[in-house]
Amino acid sequence: MAVTFIVGSGRCGSTLVSRLLRRHPVVLSVSEFFAALTVRRDGMPLGELDGAAFWELLSANDAYLDAMVRDGLRAPELTYPYESGRFRPETGVPMISHMTLPMLSQDPDRLFDELAAEVPAWPARPAGQQYTAFFELLADRLGRPVVVERSGASLSLVPELRRHFPGARFVHIHRGGPDCADSMSRHVGFRLTALARQAARLAGVASPAQLNPETMARVPDELVDLLVPPFDARAFHDYRIPAQVFGEMWSEMIIEGCQALRAVPAESRTALSFESLLEDPERELTRLARFLGVAADPAWLTAARAEIDPSRTRGAARLEPAVREALQAACEPGEKTLHAFLG
Repeated sequence: MAVTFIVGSGRCGSTLVSRLLRRHPVVLSVSEFFAALTVRRDGMPLGELDGAAFWELLSANDAYLDAMVRDGLRAPELTYPYESGRFRPETGVPMISHMTLPMLSQDPDRLFDELAAEVPAWPARPAGQQYTAFFELLADRLGRPVVVERSGASLSLVPELRRHFPGARFVHIHRGGPDCADSMSRHVGFRLTALARQAARLAGVASPAQLNPETMARVPDELVDLLVPPFDARAFHDYRIPAQVFGEMWSEMIIEGCQALRAVPAESRTALSFESLLEDPERELTRLARFLGVAADPAWLTAARAEIDPSRTRGAARLEPAVREALQAACEPGEKTLHAFLG
């Protein structure tokens, strides 16, 4: 099965593209599948997995993510119907139900049950083959043969995705650095990442992955309280994080991602500008459809245009001049790398 991955820095418009592709009659738009598999884990699961172990990865709950939802730190990607669905954050929501299944079905609990009845019985095979089989199962069950997966901030996953899917194609969606970083500054997930990076620096460790009860003892209580459940949503959002922190994060992701994408054959990748999509959605979506090998159906283009808000540009322009200048300086390395990569 040929799979196409939409990759980006996060807050670059990839969620919008995923929603637009969901409207296409033959595209299976899988959202946040690999984000679910890599939450608070270093990279994607490797090696051989049998069906039971694979399903455990997908269906297990994450107490930290459940606490975020329970305490009001709900990112827009968390689309499970928490108030009406079978699962509750107080008792645990399966990872795949937080984000992936609600984008595929209006009844994510029923789809969960259908998958639970089949996947655990699968034979042992390499992780990449399990991922492919899962996409094939969804495509067959939902009647959408063209598979496109999109996870937020997935540029860092490009090397692993290529390892598991040697023939994969990639759509790199990008957005102007300052506007993208400004959007990151208001997003729960990126704010948590920024706070965890700050905590790691103060703890004297190389990365947030090395934070544990012992190293966190060297972090100020105010910061610990923001990172450890239960969460105070108001305090979390009120905590000041300089805008340039997010500009630095954006630049790091772009530099790393462009380096990884250079290794992808030119015919297996394309780029999509968020600003161009808002300016001329018919043109950009037609070009995207051609890359995916599907028809740019006029009814689909009309429905997609109705979902696009052309005012979602230049968010950084509202910032105070000094803040904006610092943000632009932080984004400059990424901007130069992106422009050189795009030619």
